[in-house]
Amino acid sequence: MRPLLRVIGLLGGLALLIYGLLPQNLPQYVSGAAPYLIPRVSDAQWIGILWASACLLGLAVWATLPPLQMVGTRVNVRPGVLNIALVFSLLFVVLALQLLHSEFIYAESIYYRSETNPETGAAVSNSRPVIRSLRVRRGDIVDRNNVPLASSRQAANGLAQRTYPIAGQADIRAFSNILGYSSAQYGVSGLEREWNSYLTGEQGQAFQSLTDDLYNRPHTGNNLQLTIDWRLQSETWAILNRLGEGRPASAVVMDPRSGAVLAMASTPGFDPGSLALNPDNTDEAENARITQAWEAINADENRPLINRPLQQQYVPGSTFKALTAVGALENPNVLREPRPIDCPNEYRPDPNAPPVVNSVGPPNRPDLPPLQAIIENGTKRPVDLRGVFAFSCNTAFGQLGVRLGQEKFVELAERFHIYLPQNAPERSNDFTDLPMAASYLTSERNFLSRDLALADTAFGQGQLQITPMQMALLGATIANDGVMPQPYLVEKATDPQDSSVVVYQHRQPRNLLDSRRLIQSDVAAEMLKMFREGVTVGFGKAANVNNSGGKSGSGETGVNGIIHAAFLAIAPVDDPRYVVYVQIENGRDGAGVGARTAGEILKAAFSILG
Repeated sequence: MRPLLRVIGLLGGLALLIYGLLPQNLPQYVSGAAPYLIPRVSDAQWIGILWASACLLGLAVWATLPPLQMVGTRVNVRPGVLNIALVFSLLFVVLALQLLHSEFIYAESIYYRSETNPETGAAVSNSRPVIRSLRVRRGDIVDRNNVPLASSRQAANGLAQRTYPIAGQADIRAFSNILGYSSAQYGVSGLEREWNSYLTGEQGQAFQSLTDDLYNRPHTGNNLQLTIDWRLQSETWAILNRLGEGRPASAVVMDPRSGAVLAMASTPGFDPGSLALNPDNTDEAENARITQAWEAINADENRPLINRPLQQQYVPGSTFKALTAVGALENPNVLREPRPIDCPNEYRPDPNAPPVVNSVGPPNRPDLPPLQAIIENGTKRPVDLRGVFAFSCNTAFGQLGVRLGQEKFVELAERFHIYLPQNAPERSNDFTDLPMAASYLTSERNFLSRDLALADTAFGQGQLQITPMQMALLGATIANDGVMPQPYLVEKATDPQDSSVVVYQHRQPRNLLDSRRLIQSDVAAEMLKMFREGVTVGFGKAANVNNSGGKSGSGETGVNGIIHAAFLAIAPVDDPRYVVYVQIENGRDGAGVGARTAGEILKAAFSILG
């Protein structure tokens, strides 16, 4: 029995330790794509693993040692003393492993650790790296055409100040959600945080950084080149502000072929320069000024620090019908059985609950004809999937959700990285250049076990909580022939003295076509036709720009009658180059302000980028 326990204890303990010590991003770190190692488990889980492995290794030790023996009438205590010595040795090994974990493997991760308040968007981070980096001229952050967005200047006292040259050409608030802030008092956020080791030269210039420190020479970090175009970013933010009438809003513009983010705007935004230390002034004056600016930013009820495209989750409304439509195309029997799909005024999946109704026509709008009649009149054909998609028929999509059933619906959503709560990652792995919240199919584990819940979710309501970036990826997958692109914002990092020396270069995953093909080409092609009909005969006509396609959405929050407006656009549908997703908080009408906003952003993209 003891040999078996010895093997179980030894293998089990070692397996647990290897799992706990192994980083989740080791390949990215080795390739230079990640500035530091990220633990696979939380601190609490690591402590649990440490003690569990100690118990298993202790079992292995116990099974190895000889039992206590009697020598005449006395117990031979020598094995007992040996047992105690080995127990203390084991505890010493556990302590050494904890030090190895925190002081060596994940020292950088702990040093640069930062948490974001989900309510305010404020980042709480260690300010020591920022204070230390004040003697480093942080690298420039430039757009796709090398136009400087953020830079640094060296003051007479040797300290560096973060500056924002783009503020002379555009409203700096348009770039704040991407750049973030770099503050000696409040730490770092945005790209300043996630790419801090590149911007300070610790990554990519390790030897140069070390020698500069040894000789007390000023050091300059690497430059970051982004995928955004400053003109499109500025115009997208301005359009959101103007048409959204100052409401909090977000927009993503992506090239679906590569995943390059061309613009990513969040309103209202803030001035990162107000939080940057000016070393020419006294410490007292700067501390007072920065504190006042920080308090003013956090007092804004619209929470300007939140990067809404990545961190805010919304009920998407009818834009989510695109996912249900994919499910219907993959399972065409649901369009025919038990009868051909139609668009009744009411659909009652639960006889004891209120029915699913349409937002147009009776009973909500008795002054208008039934939506089925509107669809048949608009399309000049009997009701079909294209028609109910273009005119956003809730009752049709409610039926489709119930016919698909819980198992297929959950599989479909999680394929697009919209998860049940028990399956969701701590944060999304789709976008790694900046932190992105996970998207949820439900908040309750068993919510979709009820037909009414399935119906509500299928037309974009229920308990859905999805980030704008995740919805943009849904559109990008359709636009990219069924393959979900890997979105990215940082194109490369280069040496400050010689831009031809590239210390980091974004690369597409090698197995992209295999690992991220979510739907077949014929399904994607049919979806593009449905999107096109959505802006030619359906409710999205305001977004009909350059052979575009689109789907509107109005997400009911259930709080104080607040309805978020959304629109998902693809253009041109015959050769997609742009995907736009717009979300306007309390904008109410996705087919109105949502479609107009997406249309204006598409016009700007074609005008600026061609």
